[in-house]
Amino acid sequence: MSDRRLNFEERILRRLPRSPANEIISRRRLRDSRLDIARINRLMDRVRAGETLDETETITLFSIISPELRPAIPVLNDLPEPTDHPLWLDLNESATQDILGKVCKATGRIEYSSGAEFKPYGSGFLVADDLILTNRHVADVFSMSVRGIGHFLKFGYDVRINFCREIDRWDTDPTCTKTITEVLMLHPWFDLALLRIQEKPDGAEPLSLAVADADTIQDTRVAVVGYPSRNLDENVDIQRQVIREFDSKHVSPGFVDEVAVKSFDGKTGRAIGHDSSTLTGNSGSPVVDLQTGNVVGLHFRGNADGLNWAVPASDIASDTRIIDAGISFDGIAVAQQGPWDTAWAVV
Repeated sequence: MSDRRLNFEERILRRLPRSPANEIISRRRLRDSRLDIARINRLMDRVRAGETLDETETITLFSIISPELRPAIPVLNDLPEPTDHPLWLDLNESATQDILGKVCKATGRIEYSSGAEFKPYGSGFLVADDLILTNRHVADVFSMSVRGIGHFLKFGYDVRINFCREIDRWDTDPTCTKTITEVLMLHPWFDLALLRIQEKPDGAEPLSLAVADADTIQDTRVAVVGYPSRNLDENVDIQRQVIREFDSKHVSPGFVDEVAVKSFDGKTGRAIGHDSSTLTGNSGSPVVDLQTGNVVGLHFRGNADGLNWAVPASDIASDTRIIDAGISFDGIAVAQQGPWDTAWAVV
């Protein structure tokens, strides 16, 4: 195991709650697995005491505990299925279900075809009746830019967003799959793209981006809603413990761990670090405040420096071009100067 991966796993384990293992591990896994609970508790006590485990002990404890701290809950009929997860029982409460139901209906799977069958490639969500927000690195797969003219779908590519796909529900309802008709924006600074559809699916409403400064949201309880795909560069056995069916809609609860200045792909700016469970297909997912239902970030990268990362919604709300595109905010978005202005100047 690389030092970087080991440091990541140690960092996750440092967040262990002060509960015994049988209160952290879900009842389903306690029934299905022959776990040495006494040994797990001893390892957890050593971590809480600040002791450094050896590599074998870290791998053992992480493989058991990590899927339990931050689950990925399948979505069934536009709602996360009821969970018996001891750390997230409040997700079953009606107020939280109402919030997550709206987010689930507004979130879809980006799919593209270049002549054969459609392939899933990331997540996206409604931010206006006819606009989808996703990552630029998702849209780059099927888009092209001509300097001074604009952005276009690549010749021969068909692109759609499938709001229907769940663990036990395929895209049987044609009203829940919408064709991407236009690439409205490939942002030159943020990992962000705006895609146009003809109309929103029945029953779905746009999500609102939070305009409050991201520095105020540390320790906020959040959920990432999207379509996690199998990542062959990571431990697939752990992924299978968390994800019941890859490429189907899941709700992944967690916390905002920090808001920090980070460098990704040659660009330095603020990013939201969260610890919700995500995989490759979560690119373009909304990071939603579980209290308000507003989007606080656009997820774009996982497992970097021990956290997953999102573009702050308040920074997105500072770009006049995004404001003018007509996306939904939870308040008045006020344009501010930032590094995106310089990036736009050379497009």
